[in-house]
Amino acid sequence: MAGLVVLLLVVSLGALALAMRGGMELPRPRMRRTVRPPWVREAPVSRAEAERRSLALLRSVVNPDEWAMFTELGFMCVTGRRAGSGPGALPRYRYLVYPHLPLVALLPRSLAPVREYCVQFPERAGRPDLPTGDDVLAKWMTLRADEDRLLRYANISSPGCQIPLGQIDRDIDRLRRWERRRAAMPVLSRAG
Repeated sequence: MAGLVVLLLVVSLGALALAMRGGMELPRPRMRRTVRPPWVREAPVSRAEAERRSLALLRSVVNPDEWAMFTELGFMCVTGRRAGSGPGALPRYRYLVYPHLPLVALLPRSLAPVREYCVQFPERAGRPDLPTGDDVLAKWMTLRADEDRLLRYANISSPGCQIPLGQIDRDIDRLRRWERRRAAMPVLSRAG
């Protein structure tokens, strides 16, 4: 009986050695080919085309006044949705949304800068920055959808930490002039 066990062991080891050496092929499971959609095979677009597309997407999402503000001033002023304290309170902040820079929180009436909220939406494809429109749109959407969460997770600093106070003050003055000009325009001429 022991001889039979030894014989079976020797034959099994011999078959295993042949299989490992490649002399004998073991059946392989069939792999199913997955069919990928055509867009997966598209070549990446150039940086200039990515910028153009990102700005077209931003324009299609934000309202005409915000788009006009962005194209004329280079930033947007977005009113937050978090209410201040007390009945009939104004939103807690308005925000200057710059491309590739922190959000600047402003008091709603005086537009005095209060804080900088550093948020970054890194691109995973290896490029250092998202295209301009995508960066602004990501901040805009996050402020609209979940302002509290954005403020909870952002790095907070004093105004002037990353954006010089002089620039913030100049931009607030430009924003006030822009808002006065827009308010004086007839509603029909503002649409385009």
